[in-house]
Amino acid sequence: METVIDAQYVSAQLAQRREERLGRLRRQGLRPSSAPAATWIGDLQQGDGGKGAMTDRLAAQHGVVVRVQGGDNAGHTTVFQASDGSETVVKNHLLPSGMRHPNVIGVLANGVLINLERLASELTSFEEFAPGIGGRVFVSGRAHLILPLHRSVDDRQEAAREGTGSAIGTTRRGIGPANVCKVNRIGLRVHDLADPKLIEKRIREAVQFFDLPEYEVERNVEWVRRYRDVALTREVDSARLIEDLVATDHSVLFEGAQGPLIDLEHGIYPYVTTSPTAVHSVGSGAGFHPHQIDHRIGVLKAYQTMVGNGAFVSEDLSDLGDRLRLEGDEFGTTTGRQRRCGWLDLVQARWAIEVNRFTSVAITKLDVLDTFEKIGVCVGYERDGDTVIEFDAEHESLERCRPIFRYFDGWLQPTTGTQSFEGLPVKAREFVAFVEEQLSVEVGAVTVGPRDTDMLVRTGTSIDGLVAQ
Repeated sequence: METVIDAQYVSAQLAQRREERLGRLRRQGLRPSSAPAATWIGDLQQGDGGKGAMTDRLAAQHGVVVRVQGGDNAGHTTVFQASDGSETVVKNHLLPSGMRHPNVIGVLANGVLINLERLASELTSFEEFAPGIGGRVFVSGRAHLILPLHRSVDDRQEAAREGTGSAIGTTRRGIGPANVCKVNRIGLRVHDLADPKLIEKRIREAVQFFDLPEYEVERNVEWVRRYRDVALTREVDSARLIEDLVATDHSVLFEGAQGPLIDLEHGIYPYVTTSPTAVHSVGSGAGFHPHQIDHRIGVLKAYQTMVGNGAFVSEDLSDLGDRLRLEGDEFGTTTGRQRRCGWLDLVQARWAIEVNRFTSVAITKLDVLDTFEKIGVCVGYERDGDTVIEFDAEHESLERCRPIFRYFDGWLQPTTGTQSFEGLPVKAREFVAFVEEQLSVEVGAVTVGPRDTDMLVRTGTSIDGLVAQ
């Protein structure tokens, strides 16, 4: 009997496929949300603002956490109290944050670059505090791989730039070379791992493209063989899966990596990463239209930091910068490199609001400023004798700028341990109010320490609504 492919048949078939995809997640404990929402956690600066910690704090309320871009060059830190009462510090580079919460599902979407060895390592090591995590993580079949050859090329290229004084300051994790292969259509994807001949073909093409020794073919093929099952067994069509989740009243939390200052399209070129880092990364990296996002939460460190090279207008090269670095423990999670430090730059932060259209901001690491008698905020630039209030993400232009600071009296008392936003010192609340006024976006929360309990949420804000779910 010939099948009649009418609207009813199509609808039934699509519903069946949807149930098959969602069934894998439901078996891991996924449940619909009483107040479904799509939320993105982004950064207002270069990165390192606390996106991982913010994601962890909201993961349980959403149920699904999706990483949309970057790779294991990211370094997200979470601090929480374990079931035995001990303080646990988690540093994840590839897995989504928040996986310690029972029944939370993690998805590495198509825009994420997958280091198979890192994925295997984190799944194993995280089992101690996230039981059953191996069954709760899924990987897009369209996600590209970072191979050992990519890391070798990255190291070679950065070393060559250092010799000419033009180093970018990359993490040397192979992100750039992997994206080069992706764009040149010689990349290896998770879906390709089921085809041994294709694996060798793509690796050989990459070896030839980067002019590497012939032995790199076998070395990389063997590496893929060793680790491929860790991704293949978790393969999903992540774009369809996300649409399924949203269509069936599940909340989804999109976790960003890095920040807009190093966005490939909008950042301070050439001192950028090779992945998108702004809100449009949700569309390209997860197949989910940014207009469908209900909440865009931006983390903003209470002062400015940067790792790597490039223009940094409010950077302080005196003892102040050193003090901020030590007080804030400003050393990279991924590389261990010390971060460059200075006062908060609101000229740049306003630009980040423009690019990402954040609906709420969380000011992080406010406690780092507790002992400063005077606290500076960069409110404008001076360039060639003119006052500048509009950020121009051009390196040459920014190098000619000098910061214009406004200073506030410090509160000179500890904020860590404060139980509510209203319990903060008056001068700390005045500092927050000034930032909010300058950005024209609500400050929904501040953090006064690294622990998950150190976030103070302002009543009536959108973050308050999410936390209360």
